[in-house]
Amino acid sequence: EAILKAGHIPAGMELFTASNKSQWHIIKKWIDESDIYMLILGGRYGSIEPDSGLSYTELEYNYALQKNKPLFAVIMKDEALQAKVKVDGANVLELENPTKLKDFKAKVKSYMCSFFEDYKDIKLAVHESIGQLQNENQVIGWIRADSVQNPQEYLDQILKLQQENRVLQQENILLKRKKTSNNTSEE
Repeated sequence: EAILKAGHIPAGMELFTASNKSQWHIIKKWIDESDIYMLILGGRYGSIEPDSGLSYTELEYNYALQKNKPLFAVIMKDEALQAKVKVDGANVLELENPTKLKDFKAKVKSYMCSFFEDYKDIKLAVHESIGQLQNENQVIGWIRADSVQNPQEYLDQILKLQQENRVLQQENILLKRKKTSNNTSEE
């Protein structure tokens, strides 16, 4: 909601549809096509990608870094996580890979990040971070179809070049036939 209100279009994992392509291939494509990468990091490390042993979330983050994608993270404060445990139980905590989560969180903290206790903090972080990243980077964003130059000029030019190409191909065929004909008559 905060991303939409900032005039952008979110593309989260929850929006991905089933596909015959690998999950990682689809994730990379979405990151490549996005202007900004945002991470919301709570108390779980995430699903593990079998080959690397890293979570898909950490792989995404690493890929965004590798691609020099403008990025920011919003990390849940420890106090907020403890309050969530009291309400929802220990299943909101990373019990299988706590060391991996700790290391990943340390990596994330070394880059641009904010901390949150509730959804209002996330909305505020989105608003502040997107604005800052837009000012610091050349983000392309979505372009309205009516703001693009009229393509008719380019279509006309392409058609003209195609016609010239056909004429030149015909002339080339005629020249080859004439040359072949002259070679045959000389013999």
